Amino acid sequence: MEDCKKLIVNGRVVFHDGLREVSLLIENETIAAVLKKGIFPEEPCEVIDAEGKIVMAGMIDTHNHMSDPGPYNFREDWYCGSCSAASGGITTICDMPLPSVPATINKEGFLQKQNTAAASSVVDFALWGGLIPSSIPDMEEMHRLGCVGFKGFMCFATKEYPRITDGYLADGMKQAAFFDGLIALHAENAEAADFGCRHYSESHCEDEAKFDQARPWWTEYDAIQRAVLFAKMTKARLLICHTTIAQGAEFLRDAKKEGTPVYVETCPHYLIFDHDILREKKSFAKCTPPFRNRENVEKMWEYVKDGTIDVLGSDHGPFTDEEKVMQKDFWKEYCGFGCNDVMLAAMISEGIGKRGLSWSRLSDLTSANAAKILGLYPRKGSLMPGADADIIFIDPKERWVYDGSKSFSKTKSVKGPYQGMELTGRVTDTFVRGRRVFGDGTIFAEAGYGRLVKREG
Repeated sequence: MEDCKKLIVNGRVVFHDGLREVSLLIENETIAAVLKKGIFPEEPCEVIDAEGKIVMAGMIDTHNHMSDPGPYNFREDWYCGSCSAASGGITTICDMPLPSVPATINKEGFLQKQNTAAASSVVDFALWGGLIPSSIPDMEEMHRLGCVGFKGFMCFATKEYPRITDGYLADGMKQAAFFDGLIALHAENAEAADFGCRHYSESHCEDEAKFDQARPWWTEYDAIQRAVLFAKMTKARLLICHTTIAQGAEFLRDAKKEGTPVYVETCPHYLIFDHDILREKKSFAKCTPPFRNRENVEKMWEYVKDGTIDVLGSDHGPFTDEEKVMQKDFWKEYCGFGCNDVMLAAMISEGIGKRGLSWSRLSDLTSANAAKILGLYPRKGSLMPGADADIIFIDPKERWVYDGSKSFSKTKSVKGPYQGMELTGRVTDTFVRGRRVFGDGTIFAEAGYGRLVKREG
């Protein structure tokens, strides 16, 4: 009955101004109407009962790293990664330019990734373009192709994807400002962070929690300040990726008040774990920027609640267990882990369950704000008529324990930071453009159901 009208009934539906007991009518992949409870259309329709569930707009993951296409897709490919995303309530993946090969830095790379994703993804997807010195001449063409923005690293990244030094950053921002593109930055001072890691490696430090001191908070603060200054001078729109520090969030809040077009992303793991997790999980929980101290973690929640933080990204980027220890030196091991299937449940447990975050605020953080910032709104990020019927059901009372071995993600690691975490609240059903792609622990969509979503306007 995929082509018939569908009516979602009996759920508590999340809107910007709160929860409503209404029904959602779906037709031709979009939301056709929001109806009062008990009202049914005259035409026949499939009735979907959401009794006891929270009904929310599907998540837009602003920060994802597929290793596909390319030789590293043994870590994560578009089919497994999108199935994992669907099981966690993500209906649109916004994929970063690396570590796919080729990186998404020009038309050729864009089209190759688009074709790979279109053949395999079970959820919709958008693509970030690259911001490296050699890609600046290609930015406008990438924008026309539909890129949602351009990602650069102020710290050292990889040999294949070099960092964006200040001169090139200013140039790239000028180019983006010309066509109203969005610059997204990994903000850490390159030399200071690299120096600290080499120092702790050479001194054979055995306390993994000191990763927070190797790349201290002020290396992030310095880069955030420079990025905002450059954005002011060039009039470029700016997104600070995976912000970890309260000092940075405070600075960005003040920059917003001054009218600077800057947006703030963080990741659920920076709101949950502190640097002590590194002593327990070691390199399997290593990521950059690092986990900070507990006081900082709790302070970051204030900026989640007051609206300073705009969006949540998973920073999903799995490695195999073997890769995470191959250097036999914590300070040199790869950074990153898989988490797109658990990020929403973690936010429900920690935010709504423990800290009084509202469902509306959570929906803004995971969907509406991302759609607006990335140019996907109102097609995505909304439950109003005309929007794509990207919808998730959540059982807010289900208690469960995260187990990576049961993940749809390709690596299925049981050593990451979320392993064994006790959670309350779980995604039970995921609909992409009206089709149930996940439910009852099962993926129902075939590879290639997902479509490219381009930035509009």
